[in-house]
Amino acid sequence: MMNPPIVIEADRSISEPNAQQHDQDTVETQSSIAGAPELQIQSSPISLYPSWCEENGSKYTEDEILKIFDELGDIFGFQKDNVLNMFDHLMVQLDSRSSRMSCGMALLSLHVHYIGGDQANYKKWFFAAPIDEDIGTATGLHELEDENSYLGLEFKWKTRMNNYTEKDYIYQLSLWLLIWGESNNVRYMPECLCFIFNCALEYFYEIKKGDLSTTRKFEFLEGVITPLYCFIRDQQYELVDGKWLRNEKDHSQVIGYDDMNQCFWYYDSLKRLTLHDGSILFDYEKSVRFSKLDQINWNKFFRKTYWEHRTWIHALTNFSRVWVIHVSMFWYFTAFNSSVIYTPNYDITKDNMPPVQVRLSVVSLGGTIASLLTMASMIFEMVYVSRKWLGSRPVFRRLFLVFIILMLNLSPSVYILWFLPLDAESRTGLIISILQFVVSIISFIYFAIQSPDKLFRCLIGEGVKHRISREFNASFHVLNSKSQRYSYALWISVFAAKFLESYFFLTLSLKDPIKVLFTMEITKCHGDIYLKALLCRNHARIILILLLLTDLVLFFLDTYLWYIICNCIFSIGLSFSSGISIFTPWKNIFSRLPERIASKLIFTLGESEVSTTLMVSRIWNCIVLSMYREHLLSTEQVSKLVYQQIDLRELKNFERLSVRPPLFFLLQGDTAIRLRDFFTPNKEGERRISFFAQSLSIQLPETTAITAMPTFTVLVPHYSERIILGLKETIKENKNAKVSLLDYLKELNHNDWESFVRDAKTLLLINNNPDKSNEIDDIADIIEARTTANVKQDPSNLIKNQINDLPFYSIGFKESNPDFTLRTRLWASLRYQTLYRTISGFMNYETAIETLGKVENYSLTLTSQGLEEIDREVELLSRRKFHLLVSMQRYQQFSKEEKEDAYILFKAFPKIKVAYLELVIGTDGKANFYSVMLDLEKGAIQGEYSKKYRIKLSGNPIFGDGKSDNQNHCLIFHRGEYLQVIDANQDNYIEECLKIKTVLAEFEEMELDVSSEYAPGVLTMQKPPVAILGAREYIFSESIGVLGDIAAGKEQTFGTLFSRTMAELGGKLHYGHPDFLNSIFMTTRGGISKAQKGLHLNEDIYAGMTVICRGGRIKHCDYYQCGKGRDLGFGTILNFTAKIGAGMGEQILSREHYYLGTSLPIDRFLTFYYAHPGFHINNVFIMLSIQLFMIVLVNLGALTHESILCDITTSTQLKEIQLPLGCYNLIPVLHWVGRFVLSIFICFFISFMPLIIQELVEKGPFSSFRRMFYHFLSLAPLFEVFVCQIYSKSLRDNFVFGGAKYISTGRGFATARISFATLYLKYAELSIYTGAEIFLVVAFSCLSMWQFSLIWFWITIISMCLAPFIFNPHQFQWNEFFLDYREFIHWLSRGNTDSSKYSWSEYVKSKRSKFTGYKKYNLDKGRIGGIGRPRRINILCSQVLMPILRSVILLSAFLFMNAQNGVPNPKSVNPLLRIIVIGILPFVFNAVILGVMFVLSYLVSPCTMFCWRKGPPTIAALAHFLALVFSILNVGVLFLLQGWNYTRTICGLLFVLEFQKAISNFMFTALLSRELRDYDSNIAWWSGKWFGRGFGWMILSQPVREFFVKVLELNSFTQDFILGHFLLFAMAPCLFVPLVDGWHSSMLFWLKPSDTFRSPIYSRKQRRVRRTRVTMYALLFLLVFLLFVALIGAPIAAEKFAPDITAHVPKFLGGFVQPNHLANTHTNQTLG
Repeated sequence: MMNPPIVIEADRSISEPNAQQHDQDTVETQSSIAGAPELQIQSSPISLYPSWCEENGSKYTEDEILKIFDELGDIFGFQKDNVLNMFDHLMVQLDSRSSRMSCGMALLSLHVHYIGGDQANYKKWFFAAPIDEDIGTATGLHELEDENSYLGLEFKWKTRMNNYTEKDYIYQLSLWLLIWGESNNVRYMPECLCFIFNCALEYFYEIKKGDLSTTRKFEFLEGVITPLYCFIRDQQYELVDGKWLRNEKDHSQVIGYDDMNQCFWYYDSLKRLTLHDGSILFDYEKSVRFSKLDQINWNKFFRKTYWEHRTWIHALTNFSRVWVIHVSMFWYFTAFNSSVIYTPNYDITKDNMPPVQVRLSVVSLGGTIASLLTMASMIFEMVYVSRKWLGSRPVFRRLFLVFIILMLNLSPSVYILWFLPLDAESRTGLIISILQFVVSIISFIYFAIQSPDKLFRCLIGEGVKHRISREFNASFHVLNSKSQRYSYALWISVFAAKFLESYFFLTLSLKDPIKVLFTMEITKCHGDIYLKALLCRNHARIILILLLLTDLVLFFLDTYLWYIICNCIFSIGLSFSSGISIFTPWKNIFSRLPERIASKLIFTLGESEVSTTLMVSRIWNCIVLSMYREHLLSTEQVSKLVYQQIDLRELKNFERLSVRPPLFFLLQGDTAIRLRDFFTPNKEGERRISFFAQSLSIQLPETTAITAMPTFTVLVPHYSERIILGLKETIKENKNAKVSLLDYLKELNHNDWESFVRDAKTLLLINNNPDKSNEIDDIADIIEARTTANVKQDPSNLIKNQINDLPFYSIGFKESNPDFTLRTRLWASLRYQTLYRTISGFMNYETAIETLGKVENYSLTLTSQGLEEIDREVELLSRRKFHLLVSMQRYQQFSKEEKEDAYILFKAFPKIKVAYLELVIGTDGKANFYSVMLDLEKGAIQGEYSKKYRIKLSGNPIFGDGKSDNQNHCLIFHRGEYLQVIDANQDNYIEECLKIKTVLAEFEEMELDVSSEYAPGVLTMQKPPVAILGAREYIFSESIGVLGDIAAGKEQTFGTLFSRTMAELGGKLHYGHPDFLNSIFMTTRGGISKAQKGLHLNEDIYAGMTVICRGGRIKHCDYYQCGKGRDLGFGTILNFTAKIGAGMGEQILSREHYYLGTSLPIDRFLTFYYAHPGFHINNVFIMLSIQLFMIVLVNLGALTHESILCDITTSTQLKEIQLPLGCYNLIPVLHWVGRFVLSIFICFFISFMPLIIQELVEKGPFSSFRRMFYHFLSLAPLFEVFVCQIYSKSLRDNFVFGGAKYISTGRGFATARISFATLYLKYAELSIYTGAEIFLVVAFSCLSMWQFSLIWFWITIISMCLAPFIFNPHQFQWNEFFLDYREFIHWLSRGNTDSSKYSWSEYVKSKRSKFTGYKKYNLDKGRIGGIGRPRRINILCSQVLMPILRSVILLSAFLFMNAQNGVPNPKSVNPLLRIIVIGILPFVFNAVILGVMFVLSYLVSPCTMFCWRKGPPTIAALAHFLALVFSILNVGVLFLLQGWNYTRTICGLLFVLEFQKAISNFMFTALLSRELRDYDSNIAWWSGKWFGRGFGWMILSQPVREFFVKVLELNSFTQDFILGHFLLFAMAPCLFVPLVDGWHSSMLFWLKPSDTFRSPIYSRKQRRVRRTRVTMYALLFLLVFLLFVALIGAPIAAEKFAPDITAHVPKFLGGFVQPNHLANTHTNQTLG
């Protein structure tokens, strides 16, 4: 049975989804909504700013305002296009506000927000800094010492503002905008702009009194802005041979935007402004200062106000309260349970306790620790904050008071522990200790809760300059009472749970190990020749110290765990209270959906002549048709979902018109009906409708008329992201991926493709029958055409027709008509992460506004003008209310293909605005830069679009990492009151765009009342402005395999679960997309991001921190969401992770973290910390705890292996005598090991909790379980462990080496296989080396002290070593695996005779360059810009001293294992010298080899030029081979000297590797000069050809440097060769699993095994070559594997069968050989 026809007027052509089309609804009636603002249909030319009109109270016409702009342009020398651009900018703002208030009030409100209101940044600056005699103060706020003087100043300010006329307001707004519009990079310095504006305004009013003068073009730019720009540029770049090259200054040496801006905060600072002639600017009258700005010597004025030194001490200074809370509480808990340490004559069998006063006094030292940490943070504050900066906080007075508190906490302990007996009770001591404990707790609570900024403020007061500083960096808004209660409740819950769990789970579990280890007496260890028994007798104490350090790190970790748990619980509560939950009654949200659409999306005033159902039908049908055009719904589904017309009599009698509700609504009462009955099989349509219905069940702000909606702009920065997919890349198969992009998209969007193919066939039918094309008018006809194209076929020709249709189903078209091929490209582009998809989605705002305009003004459609007029009016309405601005930074440099794609985009969406940077080389050869906005609506003339605005800049504006500067240069072209910032990989949907009125109402500016703002004597109390509105994101790349789903899950939980609570608690920041921004607030406070290169790598978040610091509010919108693409592959996700990790390192260095960390109230500080830096520091602590635990395991394993353990039963107590006598009871310590392992893996697996809860709350338990099941089945925990390591490594490396930079992640589908060598070189240093070290430790531990819990660490090993390969597509395909092995062998040997970037030699060079940096000069290209060497102190501390410290601790374990503990008749041994010789020997041998090879290469170099061209690679291969062989022999010698004992040898090998790392890093740091960028030095070494390569004077030093480099390289080569082979050996067994490639692909991509992934097609010759190579390298692989098996097995056999060589060793070498098979049975203990 056929479905009833759908009577809806649709587009007359089937075009691509989301293309902008005017949807017509079921009924085309019109009515007037009584009393509501209506569209004004005019026959005269339509004004671009219709709300700014005389009827609405406007006193000045557009022309008069334009004349004001022209006048200011002539006076100050502003560019003409800047004048026109800013005129339009102001008029759009006036029109926007005039649409909801009178014109006079609109103008006043803008002046209030820009210039004179309490929340205006200019007023804040004006009160803080400059002279203004008219206000009546000589110096401004900095001399106001009491409230009365401030109120007097406020009264005079308001009097002046009140006396201004509307024309004055226009002049001042125009001047501000013109200055801002031409300031390019200076826009990042808001107070600098305030200063310029103030000078310009005084100058303007002065010259207004006389004859107006004009200035030359570019006068303002070149005289005022360019000198400032040049100072900014010169801080980071230097001119070399006509090119600007980046210098090597780190942040602490660069006077950045913030340093410069802070110099304008204080009057005393401004008084230092001097001109080039030496005169003082402020000695001149204020009316002439502007004319002197071009003469200011900025180099003498600007200074550094905050030093961003690279050191972890920033974390102590910024987050001192976190350290105080944790370290002090750890001391309280541990000291109370560690009484054995301070109990005199402690006897474990008696478990005697110390006197009460001693125990209480020791515990009370927690207050001393809190005081010391606070003192340290204050001292280090002086290292970062310049004492010369006027806003620096007074430190010395605070430091003195902290010192007094320190003495109050410490002195009682000195008295009790030194002057009173430690083994007797003392009443005096008890009283003192109780008082000390009270003082300790009070000190701890005070230092933990009070922000460092406010410490002792009640005693020392607050300086006026500090008050001014806080106005700009600590003016936090006050939370409302509900949010404040939530905040306190959350953190009380977190720390209550944390302290209880930490005490009972962590601290008490350490109580018995402390007793055991502290009382353990190791008296029967022999030691070595040099150190005797010094170390081995104290080995248990060393382990105890390591245990305490590890437990302290765990004490930090579980706080974050409880934060995650409590945050999720609170977020669930918030979601339930708002109604955004799956547990909202399902039937209710759909049955009441029409009612909610009418009440929450449509504005009506009073009784409407139009049926609500008619209005709702238009909205609902618009949504359904949009999904239909996007191929999400079939025609059958549409018929069940749309409203249908049932009466078409007399259009004028609209009361008789009615519509039939869709079955979707009619059947909601039927319990047998499910949502999927209407959307199956497409889940996307179901998801969108479900969220739309659910979101309208939330309490939303009251809707307003669409005509009163504020104007806003969507801003999309674009650099090199794909605009539209090309046909070749869409349909061509990638040999490494085994699938074309189109085939993969078809697999992911099967039903969409079926609909697309039906459309394609329909279009071909229409194209082939042009006479019938005019007959197809509506969807009913289209259905019939589709039926004709798909159903009405001759059965006898079915097979033939199917064959004919194959091109449609494979590539989407049959004829190579450009229109048809473009459809396929667009279909793929709309399902990929492209700019076209982004623009297409966000242009739905236009359709939404037009639809709402028609719905809310139905009465106008009934007038004589008809539908055409209303269409014209709503089109104008959408142009006024919505703008989409794309900043194509590289547009001028686009390739031919990129320009063609851009033109397709422009043609599809001609109403968007496009800005770009234009470079023009002048006749003088000078580069001139312009910000240009194209005029797309005029169309392209000869392939080029005209330029609507073209504004000259001072120079290249791209100083930062790109995106922020790209946004900043185009920001002048945005329009309206609000901005929505979007990335070029996002999407939007029509149903979400329909909520835009409600979303913008969240800024709380719909009903502005500023009438009393300038009333003298009236104090207005206004809520802090909403500066940022965050929104949810739906990650449309979820379910595209395990990695894509992991990335999507993290983004979803952060953007919903955590953002919800952060916004409620005042801790949410700005994270870029898809936040809405208050344009005026942001542009008057430095813009929407920051742009100092490196420091502001994560540029968006700084805007959020600025908002918080400057008193703005940040809200979160839970009922609105945009689509967002995310990284999909292992490499791209980790690139993004590395960028975020390094960016957080830069943030911790920044002043914003200093301000927030030291000024926020405790609850908001904790929210900020744990939501931002705390997450990354927690990852560092996780990896640090693992590293500490590994060291504990080695030392504990040594103690266990070399000791006699007690026979312990479950009922055995520590007090009991344990047998055998003299044994060591290590059971409590081994139990602690199990506790630690459990703690660490809880920390890892807790990362899944937010996603589980998010799915549970919004999609139900089944969906949550299914998603987690897929994650665990796909080995997602391995990826989580690896990500944790990347976060930690990126953050740590940034503190040491710096170099944080933007990493282009690329967001394509990760279907291509990456070679083993590529993955190894990328992730070896990041994780694989660490994983290999953990492998050796765990192997040693399993041999020395087997514990079942250690099995969990094999998961860590697999993750850190093998995760890159496990998540590599087609990793386990037989042929590719052995071809990979071939490539790995070639990679190891490549680069010694040519300049190959893809080689092992280049890999080690890049590792080395992190220590040394690169030279500024290239041998053949001259000066090219270098990369500076990191601070040596940082490298020495982290890369030299830390390995040395680890080496010493590992050495302690090795020496204990060779100390012959409990061995009767021990022999004299020298393990210390033995292991050091083993560690140094490879370097010595490498030096000998290289010395010989150097002479050989030099001697044979003449031959290599003519007859033996393979000489250099042969010499290089021989050297590397000999180094490899000797390294293996060196390990064999270690086995021999250790008596073939595997356990002791591995322990020694651990020390050797760490010792060699310390030596290598020291040589990199101390002995090596910078690296050359080219490869000449490496090639010259192996070829002997040093002359003629351009070395110059370096010919003397470079061979020596290269010698040291090669000594270290040969050692690294051995390690990489062996490690790479072990990784391949570990993966090889997977090759023998049947159908492993198919199962592996299913695991990665979550697709059923099918023919989607096909092997590439090779020619016969290619197949033969591949078979030969696979066979050869498979045999080589097997041979090497057998060799390694023999080498590993040989010591096992030797231990059993090899003779004892100690008798044959010369006497002077006797100590080098360790006796084996000696029993540790000598205890020498008796009961007596």
